[in-house]
Amino acid sequence: MCRSFVADNSRTAQALWLALANALSLCMTLVISAILSRYMTAVEYGTYRQVIYIYSTLLMIFSFGLPGAYSYFLARVPVEEGQAVIRKLGVLFWGLSSVFSVTLFTGASWIAELLGNPLLTDNLKYFAITPLLLMQVLGVERVLTVYGRARVVLVYVLLSRAFSVLCSVIPVIVFNTGVPGAVIGLVLASFGSFLVGTRLLSLPFKNVTRGRTDLTIADILRFSMPVFSSSLYGFVIGSASQFFVSRYFGVEEFAMFANGYKELPVAGIMIGVVSGILLPEFSRMTKDGSGSGQYLVLWKNVVLKSASVIYPFTVYCCIFAPEIMGVLYGTAYREAAGLFRIVTIVNLVRIVPYGPIMFALGKGKIFANAHLVTAVLLLGLDFLCVTFFPSLSAIAIIATATTVFCLVVLMVSTARLLNTGLSGLMPWKSMSKILFVSVFSCFLGSCAVNLTGVTRDFPVLLSGFLISVVVYLPLSYIAGINYVRLLKPLVSSLRTNP
Repeated sequence: MCRSFVADNSRTAQALWLALANALSLCMTLVISAILSRYMTAVEYGTYRQVIYIYSTLLMIFSFGLPGAYSYFLARVPVEEGQAVIRKLGVLFWGLSSVFSVTLFTGASWIAELLGNPLLTDNLKYFAITPLLLMQVLGVERVLTVYGRARVVLVYVLLSRAFSVLCSVIPVIVFNTGVPGAVIGLVLASFGSFLVGTRLLSLPFKNVTRGRTDLTIADILRFSMPVFSSSLYGFVIGSASQFFVSRYFGVEEFAMFANGYKELPVAGIMIGVVSGILLPEFSRMTKDGSGSGQYLVLWKNVVLKSASVIYPFTVYCCIFAPEIMGVLYGTAYREAAGLFRIVTIVNLVRIVPYGPIMFALGKGKIFANAHLVTAVLLLGLDFLCVTFFPSLSAIAIIATATTVFCLVVLMVSTARLLNTGLSGLMPWKSMSKILFVSVFSCFLGSCAVNLTGVTRDFPVLLSGFLISVVVYLPLSYIAGINYVRLLKPLVSSLRTNP
C-alpha cells in the first residue's frame, strides 16, 4: 500500500510538472495568436494559421507514430541502453524530417492551389526547413518524463516558446513584415529549440555508462505501424473540417473557424500530460505481467483526476465563450463563440487518452480501426454538408458528433480489454458530482456578473471566474473532491531534488 501511494504521488507530481509546462506553452501560443490577429489583416492572419495548420496536420503523417516509441521502449530497457535507443530513433527522424521538408518546399504551390490561397506558396517555402529542426527534438519531453525529469520540461518549454514569441511577433509589430516575417521568425525560433532540445536529450544519461541495445529498427517499426495508421486517420479527422472550410468558405471564414472550433486548451494539456505518463507506466506494467485489476485501479484514478480539472474549465469556457473569443482575438471574432461552445461537448467525453493502454496491451489495431471508421464517416458528412447545406456551424456539429462517436467506441473497446463493463470502467458517480458542481458554480457566476451590469469582456471573464471559483471550491470539497490532496505531490516535489 505504501509503495503504491508513493508511486501514485510520483506520477501525480510528474503529471503536474508536465501540466505546468503545457499550460505555459499554451499561454505563450495564445499570446502569439492574440497579437498577430490584431496586427494582421484577416487574410494575413488566416494565411499564417494555414501555415501552422499544414505543418501540424502533415506532422501526423511524417512522424510515422515514432514519438510514442520514446515512452514505450525507454520504459522497458535499462537506462544504460537509453542513448542507444534514442540514437536509433534519431536516425529515423532525420530521414522522415528530410522528406517532410522537401515535400513542403516542392509542393508549396500545389498546396496553395489546393487550399485556394496563393499567399501560401512563398510562406510554405520559407517554413520548409522547420520540420528538419523540430522533428529531431520531438522526443525531448517524453525522454525527460520517462527518467523522472518532468520539471526540466518546464525549462525547455519556457525557452522554446520565448523564442517563438520574440522571433514571430517582433518582426510583425516593429517592422510590419506581415506573414513572411512571422513565418521566418518561427523558423529562427525552431533553430533555438533544436539547440536546447539536443542538449537536454543527453541530460538523463549524465554519468551513466553507455550500453548497446538489442532493440532493432524492425522492433520500432512494429510498434509504430499501428500508431502511424491511427495518426494517418487522425490526420484526416483533424484536418478534414478545416480543409473543407478553407476550400469552400474562404480565408476569412477559415480564420473564424480556426479560432473558434478549437478544443479547450486545458483539456488538451491534460490529455497530453496523461498520455505522457500512462504510456511508459502501462508499458512497464505489461512487461511485468500485471493483471486487469491493476490497470483498472490506475485507470480510474487518472480519469477522476483528469475530470476534476477538465470539467470545471469546460463548463466555464462554454458559458463565457463570447468573452473568451473577444479577449483572445478581438471583438471581430466574438461570432466564433458558437463554434467554441459546440466543440466543448467533446471535452466532456475526452477526459483520458485511450491510445496508451491499447498500444501497451498490443491492441493498437483496434485503436486504428476506430479512427478509420470515424475518418470515413467525417469525410462523407462534411462533403454532404458543403454540397447541400454549407454552414460553419454544421461543419462544427459534424466534427463534434463523429469525434464523440469515436470516443464511445474506444471506451467500449477498453472496457472489453480490461474485462469489465462500462459501469466499471469509469468512476461515473464522482464524475457526475464534478460536472453538476461545475455547472451550478459557473451558472451562478454568470448570473452574478449580469446583475452587476459589467459588459466589457475582460472584466466579465475575471469577475465571472472569481465568483465561480469562490462557489465551486467549497461545494467541490463537500462533494468529496479534494484539490489540496491533488496538488500536494507537486508541493512535495518542490522540496526535493529533481
